[in-house]
Amino acid sequence: TGSTLFHEHLSAAYSRTELQPTLPPPNSADPGPVIEDVRAAAQGGVTCIVDGGHPDMGRNMEHLRQISRETGVHVVASGGYYRQSTYPLEISSQSEDQIATDLAAEATALRYGAFGEIGQMPDMTDFTTDERKVFRAVGKAHVLTGLPIFTHSPYGTGPNVPREIGLRQLDLLESVGVDPQHVTIGHVCCLDDPSAEIIKQVAMRGAFVGFDRVTGGRVEDSQKVETIMAFLEAGYGDKLLLSTDLRREFNRTISVFVPKLIAAGIDQETIRTVLSDNPARFLAFLPKEATSA
Repeated sequence: TGSTLFHEHLSAAYSRTELQPTLPPPNSADPGPVIEDVRAAAQGGVTCIVDGGHPDMGRNMEHLRQISRETGVHVVASGGYYRQSTYPLEISSQSEDQIATDLAAEATALRYGAFGEIGQMPDMTDFTTDERKVFRAVGKAHVLTGLPIFTHSPYGTGPNVPREIGLRQLDLLESVGVDPQHVTIGHVCCLDDPSAEIIKQVAMRGAFVGFDRVTGGRVEDSQKVETIMAFLEAGYGDKLLLSTDLRREFNRTISVFVPKLIAAGIDQETIRTVLSDNPARFLAFLPKEATSA
């Protein structure tokens, strides 16, 4: 009934080459500060947070349970693989169907509510071979389970990232039978696209667009607001999701960015659609019994 943040990280320490030396190992980190931040977000009306971590990112499921228990905020756990630098070594030797079957079984056993964030290496012109395989495998796991998918697009990471990379992600997922209405293309807020031309194409195909770095980043907040206004004016208000993709300060979407949208003239009914109705539709699914890919 309240606001949903569709992409945050309540428990993650990126593993392998992405692990930051200053962070404690995920299993020993104290969730106390995160609990306080989630409580602050709850005071601002947040009733649900989707955690975008999974095993290759150091996600701690017990921490997610504790955070939800102590704050009263619903926490949706996700599964999948992040990007090439965090993949377990066996990914290279596994087939799409093997990966899909394992993900579907894991999702059922651990009661996941989504697959995400599924992404790519920064400043690359295309997917790596393994990333292409993982995207298709996650799509097949969606077909087996019904779970929605949200992606990490490398927009804002460098000059070589193609503007249409989000559309390419959608191509891969659709190629294995994923209905775009169950997909959110993430980090479009980092794309220099003030007229919203690219993200309108995403929405036109039926997918959601994720403004999940709504404060900070290479694109100024004022331009993000401009892009959202163009997107809404084109009639795609039912395809927009907001979040911050931070490990702390989860209230910033509501307390910092939403007031900028209101100041730009977006009415409260549209704000409610974006923060409550849209994520509810994106996260809704009919569970399926995972058997084989």
